[in-house]
Amino acid sequence: MWKSLLSAIVVMVAVTLSVELFRSTPSAMAQKHAGLPVSSSLVVHAAKTDDGGQLMIMVDPETRVMAVYHVDGNTGKVSLKSVRNLQWDLLIEEFNGGTPSPREIRTLLNQS
Repeated sequence: MWKSLLSAIVVMVAVTLSVELFRSTPSAMAQKHAGLPVSSSLVVHAAKTDDGGQLMIMVDPETRVMAVYHVDGNTGKVSLKSVRNLQWDLLIEEFNGGTPSPREIRTLLNQS
């Protein structure tokens, strides 16, 4: 399950970056409500869980915030599991990676 969640997060980050790069200018006709931010490009991904439920991963590319929900397969109850601002995550060069790290590869390439 964690592997699926990690894969989904990686996909969402990639989609978020792609949407951010190719986002068009909002229409002059668009209206925003006062208070909570309104997104026209919310990215949603669903993944089945081992218990018969679903994980719903939502990313708002405008605010760079993601939320993870669990939907119970039997009752349909929706539970918020996590919310995270991705701003600082996207600035990390390496985290929880294997060997060789990007820094080690760069050092090896610079020695040539």
